[in-house]
Amino acid sequence: MRLAWFLLAAILVLAPVAWLVGDALYARRMRMLANAPAARRAATEPIALNPRGYPALLLLHGFADGPAVFAEIAPPLAAAGFAVRAPHLSGSGAPPAQSAGLTLAVWRGEIDREIAALCGERPDRPVWLVGHSLGGTLAFDAALRPTNRIAGLVLLAPLLDVSRARSPILAPRQWFRLLDRLLVFTDVIESRLPADLHDLGARPAYRTDKYIHRAVYRALFAAMDAVQGRAAEWRGPLLTIVSPSDQIVETAATRFFFAATNAAPARLTEQYSAGHVIPLDTGHEIVAAKIVRFIRETPHQP
Repeated sequence: MRLAWFLLAAILVLAPVAWLVGDALYARRMRMLANAPAARRAATEPIALNPRGYPALLLLHGFADGPAVFAEIAPPLAAAGFAVRAPHLSGSGAPPAQSAGLTLAVWRGEIDREIAALCGERPDRPVWLVGHSLGGTLAFDAALRPTNRIAGLVLLAPLLDVSRARSPILAPRQWFRLLDRLLVFTDVIESRLPADLHDLGARPAYRTDKYIHRAVYRALFAAMDAVQGRAAEWRGPLLTIVSPSDQIVETAATRFFFAATNAAPARLTEQYSAGHVIPLDTGHEIVAAKIVRFIRETPHQP
C-alpha cells in the first residue's frame, strides 16, 4: 500500500515537471524553425487595381494568408469596372513574434481604416466587402458597424466554424482553449492545415504561414464569437459561395448562418470544383463572374 501511494505521489510530482520540460523544449524548437530564413510565410503585398472604379470592393484574406489569395479574381473584378483593393492584415506574413499583441481590435481598426480610405476617395461610391475564410467573418463583423456604411457582402467559404476533420474527441476551439491554458512556454504553433485546393498546379504557389503565434488563434476565435448569433442583423445584399468538400471550415455551419440572415437580395451557391481556397482554385473565373453579376444586378441603396 505504501509503495502504491509513493508511486502515485511520484507521478503527481513528475508529470507536471515532464510537461513543463517538454513544453520548454517544444517552444525552443518552434522559435528556431519560425525564425529560420526558409520558414514559410504568406505573401504580404497588397493588391490595388482600377482605383477610380465603381463600386469599390475591399477584399479581405483569411487566417495565415495574404492578399495573394485574390490574385486570380482581382483582375477580372477590376476589368468589370470595380475598384479593387486587397490589403494585408496583421498576423500573417511576418515572424510570429511580431503578432504577440494581436487582437480582434487590431483587425477591426485596420479594416475600418481601409473602408474609410475607399469612402474618402469617392464619397458617393458604394463599398462592398469580399472576404475569404476568416476574412469573410471579419467582413461580416465590419458590415454590422453602421459607421462603415457597407453596400453589400460577398463571403467565400467564410469561417463560422472550424472543420472537425482533424480534431478527434474535442472541437478545435476546445482543443485550443485547453492547450492555451496548459502551455506555459510555447507561444508559436506549427500549422497543420492542408492546402485545400483541387487544382494541383495552384498548390505550390499558395503561400501561407506555417508557424503562427497563439495570439493570432485567440483573435481568430474572438472574431468567430463576435458574429455568432448576429446573422439576422444583416439586411443588405449577400452573396455566399461555399465548397461542399471544404476541409477547413464547416460548410453546414455557413448554410445555417446564411439562412438566419435577413439579407436581401441573398444568394447561396456551391462551388463543386474547388476546395476551401475558392478564389484560387479550379473555377475561380466562374467565381469572379458570379461576383460581378450579383453586384451588377443589385441596385445600390444610398
